[in-house]
Amino acid sequence: MRRVAVLVLLAACGCESMRPAQVPVQQSAPLRVAAKQPEPPAKPAKPVEVLRASASQPAQPQQQVEDDVLVRVAECLARADHRGAATHLSAYVRANPDQPLFRLQLADLYARAALPAEAKVHYERFVADAEDGPPALRAHLVTAHIKLMGIAQARGDTFAEALHRGAGLLQLVKDQDGTADRDATFCEEMLCKALKALTEAKELRPADPRPRAALAQAYDRAGNPGGARAERAAVRADPAPGARKPLLAD
Repeated sequence: MRRVAVLVLLAACGCESMRPAQVPVQQSAPLRVAAKQPEPPAKPAKPVEVLRASASQPAQPQQQVEDDVLVRVAECLARADHRGAATHLSAYVRANPDQPLFRLQLADLYARAALPAEAKVHYERFVADAEDGPPALRAHLVTAHIKLMGIAQARGDTFAEALHRGAGLLQLVKDQDGTADRDATFCEEMLCKALKALTEAKELRPADPRPRAALAQAYDRAGNPGGARAERAAVRADPAPGARKPLLAD
């Protein structure tokens, strides 16, 4: 499918986890030769006949439009036109908001095209979607927070830099949950750094619920239920109307 081909090209732009796995080809068993002479094989259809046959079974209009958009994305990627690819992929993402991995790739394309403001919007939207999504999406959260932290550093936004540093560190700790080789020392160190960064973000912008929501989870993990309750109560009491939903929901 064209979508798979585009995902492969997008993966080449920096998302290794989206590369399709290699599927081994199963060898078929040798055919037994019958005593009767086989009939001569039919002549292969000419290309024009194949095209005529396919034309008699048109694709669904919306599907055809989406496939055409992805073809244009692939063509832009083939010539390293990241801005053009982002323009086409944004149309696909608008039509398919329920496919967050394409949104993440769109953010990457905007970043490569030196359009950090556009990249920031889509990285933030991906983070919000991934928090409520399946594990396959959450596996990309640390990368998204790192990208957002880099954009914040370039803009001199100390609040966003601290917020995404803390959120990324906390996600690193969460990613260790359930792993056979969980490193308790590493997790403790990362949790301490996350608490420091998120506290800094809260002090820089006390009305923003995002650092407080993240701090609540960090305090839970640090064995400070009182601190976690206080942060959750603050979010409920002052949800900052108009602000984005808090990051790192329970």
